[in-house]
Amino acid sequence: MKNIKIIFSFFILGLLINCTDDKKELDIDNIAAPSNINALMAIKADNSGKVTISPVGEGIIQFEVFFGDTTNAPAVVSAGNSVEHTYLEGNFQVKIVGITLDGKRTEKIIPLAVTFFSPTDLVATIAPIPNNSLGITVKAEAKFETGFKVYFGESPTETPVSFLEGVTISHIYTNPGTYTVKVVAITGGVAKTEYTQVVIVTIPVLIALPLNFESATLPYNFISFGGANTVVGTNANVAGINISAKAAALTKGNGSQGWAGSFIELTNPLNFSVQKKIKIKVWSPQAGIIVKMKLENLANNTINIEKDVTLTNANSWQELTFDFTGISTTNTFQRIVVFFNFGIPGNGSVYYFDDISQSN
Repeated sequence: MKNIKIIFSFFILGLLINCTDDKKELDIDNIAAPSNINALMAIKADNSGKVTISPVGEGIIQFEVFFGDTTNAPAVVSAGNSVEHTYLEGNFQVKIVGITLDGKRTEKIIPLAVTFFSPTDLVATIAPIPNNSLGITVKAEAKFETGFKVYFGESPTETPVSFLEGVTISHIYTNPGTYTVKVVAITGGVAKTEYTQVVIVTIPVLIALPLNFESATLPYNFISFGGANTVVGTNANVAGINISAKAAALTKGNGSQGWAGSFIELTNPLNFSVQKKIKIKVWSPQAGIIVKMKLENLANNTINIEKDVTLTNANSWQELTFDFTGISTTNTFQRIVVFFNFGIPGNGSVYYFDDISQSN
C-alpha cells in the first residue's frame, strides 16, 4: 500500500509540472509586437490593374491590408496567404498591419506604382454602310486594351463614342465631305494607341422607281447572269413612246442560258401598299417572246415572285404591265430581275428596256 501511495504522488507531481510548462508556452502576456513587416506586390502584365499582395512578417497570425485607393475597408489576410486587388493607374500608399495572437499591431506603409502600357496590334475596320453613302461602320480589335473610342471627324470638339471589342457601331454624317476618322485603343490610364483613316462620304444614292436611266450621276449597276449582259447607254431606237436619250440594253449572248437575265437593286424595298403593278417599256427585234419580271428579297433570293408577259410587237417600243396584285406585304422585295425570250438560249440579240415604274 505504501508503494502505491508513492507512485500516485509522483503522478500528481508530474501533472503539476506539465501544467506549469503549458502556462509558459501559452503565456500571451509576453508575446512580442509584430516585426519585419513587408509585402510582395505582383502587378499583372495585362493592363488589367490587378495586383497580388502577399504580406509577410514575424509573430503575426493575420494581416489587414489597406489598399490606398478609394476602397475604405481593409482586406483581412491570414499569415501565408495573399489578396488580389484591381487598381486604376497611379501611385498608392499600401498600408500593411500585422496582428499578433494577443492583438498587438504594427503597421508599415509600402508605396505602389501602377502604370499601363500602350495596346498593341490595333486593327480598325471602317467601311461604308450599304445603300447609304453618308454612313460608315466602325469596329476594332487590339491586345491589352480595355475599350475603344472613335472620333468621326465632324467637329474639333466632338465627344468620342466609346465601344468594346466585338461591337460594330455606325455613324451617319450630316453633310457629304472628307473626314478623318480616329480610333483609339485605351487602357485604364494614359497609355493608348491610335489609328486614323480618311473617309469620303457623298450625297446618298437613291436607286428607286421610276427608273428612266437619264441621271448622269446615279450608278445604274446591273448584275447579269447566265450569259446575259446589261449596260445603260444611248437609246438606239428613239421613236414612238420612248424618245428619251438613254435606255438599258440587254444582250443575250450566243449560247447563253434560256434563263439568262440581269437585275438591279433598289435602295429601299418596293412599296406595294397601293400600287400593285410595275410597267416597263421594251424594244425587241422579235415578237411573240416571253418577257419575265422577277422580284426578289435582297437578303434571301428564294423569297421571290415572278410574272410573264408575251411581247406582241417587234422593232418598236411597247409598254408591258406586270400585275403583282396579291403580293405578300410581309416580305420585302428590293431586287428587280428582267429576262427576255425566257426559256430560249441566246443568239446574240439585243433587247432594250426603259422607264420602269409602279402604277395602280
